[in-house]
Amino acid sequence: MLVSKAITTVGSGNDADLRLLTVPSQWVVIHREPESLSIRVLASGQRLGLAPGASVALDGLTLSCEWRVPAETTSSALEELSAALAGAESAETALPLLLQGAMAACDAETGAIIVSDGGTYRIATARDATGAIEVDAAALLSDTIVRDVLGTGQRLCLTNLSAHQRYAQIPSVVSLHLRSVLCLPLRLEERTLGALYLGKRATGAGFGERLIADLRILTTLAVPFLAQLRRARGAAAADTLLGESPAMTDVRRLIERVAPSDLSVLVVGGSGTGKELVVRAIHEASPRRARPLVALNCAAVPESLLGAELFGYRKGAFTGALADREGLVEAAAGSTLFLDEVGDMPLAMQAALLRVLEQREVRRLGETHARSVDFRLIAATHRDLSAEVAAGRFREDLRFRLAELTVELPSLADRGQDLDLLARFFLRQAESQLSLPMHTLGSDAEALLRAHSWPGNVRELRATMRRAAVLADDRIIRAADLRLDRPVAAAPGGAAEASLGDLSRPLAEARDDFVNRYAAAVLARCGGDREATARSLAIGLRTLYRYLST
Repeated sequence: MLVSKAITTVGSGNDADLRLLTVPSQWVVIHREPESLSIRVLASGQRLGLAPGASVALDGLTLSCEWRVPAETTSSALEELSAALAGAESAETALPLLLQGAMAACDAETGAIIVSDGGTYRIATARDATGAIEVDAAALLSDTIVRDVLGTGQRLCLTNLSAHQRYAQIPSVVSLHLRSVLCLPLRLEERTLGALYLGKRATGAGFGERLIADLRILTTLAVPFLAQLRRARGAAAADTLLGESPAMTDVRRLIERVAPSDLSVLVVGGSGTGKELVVRAIHEASPRRARPLVALNCAAVPESLLGAELFGYRKGAFTGALADREGLVEAAAGSTLFLDEVGDMPLAMQAALLRVLEQREVRRLGETHARSVDFRLIAATHRDLSAEVAAGRFREDLRFRLAELTVELPSLADRGQDLDLLARFFLRQAESQLSLPMHTLGSDAEALLRAHSWPGNVRELRATMRRAAVLADDRIIRAADLRLDRPVAAAPGGAAEASLGDLSRPLAEARDDFVNRYAAAVLARCGGDREATARSLAIGLRTLYRYLST
């Protein structure tokens, strides 16, 4: 019988709240207390207390108490937890929130969030029956159950452990007096990143399917944070480089190896792949991190001003030079100089930069003496510098000097399972920054995200998720909210070849032809506004002029 009222009468009479034909007409009165039941036998006046999981014999009947949290209470708790998780910005904040909320929603007495770490695991956060954070977390859970879930990637929901053939005699289960356990794997596609572990000691206290379904949705919010914790512990500077794909794992490993050195690094990859994040991660993990990174986008500065920006100038060196000014190379002394879009640097500037790199000294415009400078150079470009060298647009000796080590970033389309991880991360980020409610991705939206080609890479995905968070009419994001083009079936071979033009051309020539035509089309779409076109293409005006003039 369900006792939901503050006072419930039980008997065989018609006026009883709950009728049992085998007992007197007025048998007992049950008072619902905050955490137990109080029973008064009307015939004798006897009073009995009944705690969750306990039972008592009365007039030949056995009364047992199975405590259930009302569905509306559970729903409210989970909604509050969802909102809190949407606003969390770090694993250290999000995972304790998830655990605390999950334990409260299902009245668990022990709980932990576990991070898979190769062939073993570690505990990110754990709480005991009082809700306090548990330092000796391993004492709260069954190692066998955890390893089974991490190994199979399948959930375990056990409501009567004492009768279970495999787990009943495990020492940890016996010593903890566990009656029920729920262990949910935290998965990213086919990979199990960790698990949520919840335990109860009360007899008959289990986990309902509706609650489990809600918890599974909530655990997807924790996956990006769990991915952060799975990184190598020495790679804290690369925390912003989310991703579990082999390509991104290799990138983080390269950052760890090269950061402590003074090697020049060239970061290559398509627009929007996260080149600047890699540069900043290298700097933050280097011995030069005490001084700020000095950055310059070579494509955004007119050629006539680039030398002054880089090397500085003396008062009177040219019209408008009203005082001495140090350049960015000098400003980067003891730090790192980041030259973005170095592939767009004019040839004359390339020669001057090469001299600075080889001599480790800089001469301001208008001066005759050189100044020694100690800096590290990291450059980035979306161009193929080998092709640029072949086309005569980039110095081969400078390319060798820049690329003592090359870090190549994959496109988003080549990162597989990272797409889902990043989409949810950017969604949570947008909800927090824009003060929006928590959303989940519908199956049609997930399918469209996977089918899209992502020419703008991670930058495009971030913009898409921010847009969807704002446009969604309810808590579920649909495909229409993403505002992405639907995938188009490939054209027949003949039509595709016709659209590509002369297939006997060198690849570099075909690429340049496409870039020029693309820039002209975007200019037409922007109504001839060159500044708007450059912003849309994420390039400098000087670079746009070059595309339009060839």
